[in-house]
Amino acid sequence: MLDFKSVPACLALLLSAAAFAGEPAYQPFPKGYGYLEPAEIRALQVAVTKGDNAVVREHGWRLWAGSMQPAAGLDWPVWYTWPNTTNAFAGKAALATTTADSAPAASPPRQHMGRLGASTLVPVNLANTPLYNIPPQVSQAYPHVTGLTCGKKPTICDGKHFAYNGDIMIATESLSMEARDFIRDPKQPLYLQSTLNALHKPPPPAKPVHELNAPASYVVTKHMYWPVKAKGLTALPVWHDDFGAGYTDYAGYEKWTTLAAIDPSGKKVGQSAQVSYLYGVSKPDSTPWPTITRQAKVHGLQEFYYHQVSQADWDSFDAADKAIINAASYWLSNQPFGVGDYLVTVAMHINTKEIPSWGLQSVWWSDLPDSTPYAANRPAGMKAKGPWNHYLLTEAYGIPEKGNPQQLPVATNPYIELVTHPVGTNCYTCHARAGWPSSFQAMQPGFTSYQNLGCTDLRAPLNPKSKCLAPYTLTDFQWIISDRAIGD
Repeated sequence: MLDFKSVPACLALLLSAAAFAGEPAYQPFPKGYGYLEPAEIRALQVAVTKGDNAVVREHGWRLWAGSMQPAAGLDWPVWYTWPNTTNAFAGKAALATTTADSAPAASPPRQHMGRLGASTLVPVNLANTPLYNIPPQVSQAYPHVTGLTCGKKPTICDGKHFAYNGDIMIATESLSMEARDFIRDPKQPLYLQSTLNALHKPPPPAKPVHELNAPASYVVTKHMYWPVKAKGLTALPVWHDDFGAGYTDYAGYEKWTTLAAIDPSGKKVGQSAQVSYLYGVSKPDSTPWPTITRQAKVHGLQEFYYHQVSQADWDSFDAADKAIINAASYWLSNQPFGVGDYLVTVAMHINTKEIPSWGLQSVWWSDLPDSTPYAANRPAGMKAKGPWNHYLLTEAYGIPEKGNPQQLPVATNPYIELVTHPVGTNCYTCHARAGWPSSFQAMQPGFTSYQNLGCTDLRAPLNPKSKCLAPYTLTDFQWIISDRAIGD
């Protein structure tokens, strides 16, 4: 955590008051990590044209490290000060201030990230997808934000700080202020379905809009925390290339073969210990998913970006935040989450519009951080705080596979994608399809989805001129716009 002495006095007072109120003051992407720096942007554009993955990977590493730097005056990363999708797609009533434990202001049901979208992936056999039933302790403690309150399926409402991912991972989709303002522009409010409908099918003689154009300063991140108890060992499944690119069955973390154990005390680091996880989870036929118990190597918190939740933090969370975190903790360790426990970073997307064709990078924690190609091209001598180099990185800038210009390489984040996506896909191809009208639940003629009926190749090098994307209003790589837009 940064010392307040390093911050000008007036700014320190502002940050302190904002943190106390539970709403930290917005802090932009930190300087010194290549973000929107003219020379680096020119180098990126040349690298994409020439297919130079090393240059874009080095840039991706810097973006990852920069986004995780501590915000001034706070023990949270800089992205925590950014608006999130709960804010960007809220109705006017939902923007009203509520107390931490009150029910959320009324807003229309919205599409959720994560497992709730799994039914869109028709080619993948999801018969063995686990069902995360809301723990009864959570339903009883937070009745106003659980159950059918937020949709047609049992769920947990998105909170002020965290979004419900439908599993153990605690998600936040954060936006740069310019991105949030682009979505909520009063002249073209893209958070409203009516605006998207008018762009797609305007009254004559106006012509349909085929492509939205986000500003160069648009950044969107998807960050995943894992709950860790302050006492004892907490299990964490780790990806060791358990399934190849051709695997089409469910490949989420519950099926991975390796576990790590996290010891906040540091007393057992380096040892081997038996750990268990998965409680209250079911198979699709409602029979219990077995609790998983395995031997695991013990790791310390110093290998992760982490945050210990204080009483002030807990007081700043609303009821939905607390329900999301507690549900994750019960599913993981069959224990509630409380003040003094930890949130550790397991995965993150960082997507930027720094170049017109976008740059997508994604990272995940690894117990073998130097042993795979995903460790390549880390910038030498980068003085970033925290263990940024204990994570692996994949990038997706639309650069084709070597020797195969009609195919993009496999680029997925195992923690984020594999709970809903096949292994053999590419982030770029997925986001290039984002558009309106959108069908989040299933492929339908005339609707975009992760796999629409016109373009089914999951690794095709698509662009706005691709024939299969011609019928849609493309939302400039932003599924959050088409999936989360609300009714008026």
